[in-house]
Amino acid sequence: MKLKKEKQRVIIKIGSSSLTSSHGEISRKKLEKLVSDIVILKDLGHEVVLVSSGAVACGYRKLGCLERPHTLPEVQAAASIGQGLLMEAYSELFLSHGYVAGQILITRTDLLDEERKTNVHNTLNVLLDRGIIPIVNENDTVTIDDLKFGDNDTLSAKVATLINANSLIILSDIDGLFNADPTRNPNALLLKSVTKITPEIEACAGSAGTSIGTGGMKSKIEAVKIAMASGISTFLGNAKHQNIIVDAVYGNAKGTYFSKESLSTSFTSYKKEKRCLVTMNN
Repeated sequence: MKLKKEKQRVIIKIGSSSLTSSHGEISRKKLEKLVSDIVILKDLGHEVVLVSSGAVACGYRKLGCLERPHTLPEVQAAASIGQGLLMEAYSELFLSHGYVAGQILITRTDLLDEERKTNVHNTLNVLLDRGIIPIVNENDTVTIDDLKFGDNDTLSAKVATLINANSLIILSDIDGLFNADPTRNPNALLLKSVTKITPEIEACAGSAGTSIGTGGMKSKIEAVKIAMASGISTFLGNAKHQNIIVDAVYGNAKGTYFSKESLSTSFTSYKKEKRCLVTMNN
């Protein structure tokens, strides 16, 4: 694997299903793998922003719920418990590698109001300039449905455009975008490179998510559209693969690359004034 020398800004979006066990609790093993992959990028000199789901999934059992709650007050209460547990785990793991993590909770309103949007932008830049790893999530404890991003795929794309990222990397429990549902069609083909979001591409996305998370391939394609409109390349891949984040940044990963440019151009010739962003899937 040929590694680029110039510093990049990387945002990683990771969803609930990639962070939690089948029981909805934090999976230490999954967290350790994610943190280890991010540490590799940091050790290579890159900047990293992590957009992380998982607060509600991590907290609802501690709230006393056997299943993910559906009422807004219970969801918000579960998020208030889970967000603390999630950040505690992240902080501990990153500190064990010598890196500090910072928490940023955002609502859609924060990015609609120019002054608050500027504050988010400035905070992210200060953290990154000081070598801190910002961990971003929607502020589920106070956000109502009418003011929600809807999922962290959209949030990650918005953050990517806000800090002028080179690329957005969304990791989930599927290898990328297929031309059919791979869980139902064994002959479904992985689309390795997409240069334009057409109605046919959107039709491939479907709409299914998981019982743990809130997103699905459809929400990821919507995020891709936001990123591509700002000239940001996006990668969709499976969080379980070894070194998926580093491989995605350097164009060697199994998954789907979305870029208006060719793969060889968009993933080996980053502009020096831009930085690279990765996100992991729901």
